[in-house]
Amino acid sequence: MAPRLDGLRELPGVSAAALVGRDGLPLAALGEGADLLAAELTALRGSLDRLGRRLGVDEVSRLALTTPTLEVVALAQGDYVLGAALVRGIDTSAARQRLAALMDEVQRSLPAAEAGADQAGSVSANAGAAL
Repeated sequence: MAPRLDGLRELPGVSAAALVGRDGLPLAALGEGADLLAAELTALRGSLDRLGRRLGVDEVSRLALTTPTLEVVALAQGDYVLGAALVRGIDTSAARQRLAALMDEVQRSLPAAEAGADQAGSVSANAGAAL
């Protein structure tokens, strides 16, 4: 069972949060726009995987981006991406710390995608890529 994201709700400025697996499906979501955030985190992971391979660098494990209205922070570890969207101008340090603690919980409580995919009988073509 995926960790609950309710603890993020108490942080100032959090409007949405999502945990996605390698297949891009949200395992946990919080707030309005969380499904959209999950989809975009999945797309960003793919883009950054390609960038990392082309540049010959290790996997990207943290991502932060700013739009005119939002600050998005995300962590990737193993088969999972966990991210939150906050109102722009809010200090994101508390959210980053909470996301890191939640990601530790994810790693302890959820199986690796390869194990789950083997049980389901399908493995994605890019299962070895990481953000």
